[in-house]
Amino acid sequence: MPVLRRLAAPITSGRTYRRYVHLLLGAVLALPYLALTWLFVTSVSSDGLDAAALGPLLALAAAAAVAVVLVPGVRALEVTAARALLDVDLPDPDPESLTSWSGRRRAVVWLLLNMLLGVLIAVLTLIAAPSLVGFLLAPWRDLPTLPTGPAAAWTPVVGLLFVPALLYAVAGAGEMLARLAPRLLGPTTEERLAGELADALHAADALAERNRLARELHDSVGHALTVTTLQAGAAARLLDSDPEFVRRALEAIADAGRAALDDLDHVLGLLREGGDGGGGGGAPAPQPDLTDLARLLDGARSAGVDIDVTTAGDLATVPAVVSREAYRIIQEGLTNALRHAGPVPVAVRIDAAVDVLALTVSNPLRRKGSTAGGGRGLRGMAERVRVLRGELSAGPADGCWRVTARLPLSVRR
Repeated sequence: MPVLRRLAAPITSGRTYRRYVHLLLGAVLALPYLALTWLFVTSVSSDGLDAAALGPLLALAAAAAVAVVLVPGVRALEVTAARALLDVDLPDPDPESLTSWSGRRRAVVWLLLNMLLGVLIAVLTLIAAPSLVGFLLAPWRDLPTLPTGPAAAWTPVVGLLFVPALLYAVAGAGEMLARLAPRLLGPTTEERLAGELADALHAADALAERNRLARELHDSVGHALTVTTLQAGAAARLLDSDPEFVRRALEAIADAGRAALDDLDHVLGLLREGGDGGGGGGAPAPQPDLTDLARLLDGARSAGVDIDVTTAGDLATVPAVVSREAYRIIQEGLTNALRHAGPVPVAVRIDAAVDVLALTVSNPLRRKGSTAGGGRGLRGMAERVRVLRGELSAGPADGCWRVTARLPLSVRR
């Protein structure tokens, strides 16, 4: 039974008949070329043909042949037809391959092969159909070249074999086209490599963007939580003795919470598919930079941190991308100081020199064995500095934890 099913598969499978249609379409496409060939041959064989008549015929033949090569949409149509009728899994052709000469040449080879096999199947069909009728009628009709009467009892049986023979031929030609389609219509090795490279670059860009958003959330939300935790603890201790301090602490907690929500809203807007940039459908909230440093420092001071800030140069002239990353580095440095050393004095130095923005955040290591950071915060700062092709150092020095960053002001795009 399995053998019989395999033998009957080309006859019973719908794929054979879809491929039959594809082959007949190839024969239809070949008709203008066959007609032009017939016209050319008959014209050349006639005695009255001169150079004036031969010239237009040659120009017409050359134009018809070249037109197929020049039309960029031929390959796209061939891919669509092959997928629908040959059941071949072909990717959409790359737009550049549609206009490349390599893609056009392969499209012409495919078209010629399709027309050749299509004409062959069309000729077999034109032979098989009348032959089948003739073999079936031979016992009852007197037909040329065929016996009649009882001597033709075998002809109906042979005639019925024309149908499976034709279908087997169709299945074979269709299978040949299906196997060659990926080579002639599919991407070349260069196109595949280019596609893989594009996919890899897209994945790398997506990963870089995801890491950037993770850093934004870590720095902004982590800083807000650290500050609010310290402020809430201090407010709880002074709730009865210093109500004014508690009021200021609660206001600072509210400000830190609102700033963290703004950053969170910005990041979620970027993550949203087709992101509109922020909650409520508005434009994305501007990201803080060095011009917003005063608010950051006030929030840390409200938690009991004594911050000494020294600046040199005009911070407003720092490129926006450098200014934003510098703000985040200082924010993470303050967060680490609060988290690991508590409300200790912190020194912040910012020097916007001619070519380099130098940052330093240092604080005493008040807690024995304590280190500021060492986890995601330092990795995030290192990634920010690396993107800007800068330099970062972080570690204990002279009883302090010191973070130093040097960011080029001439950012290469």
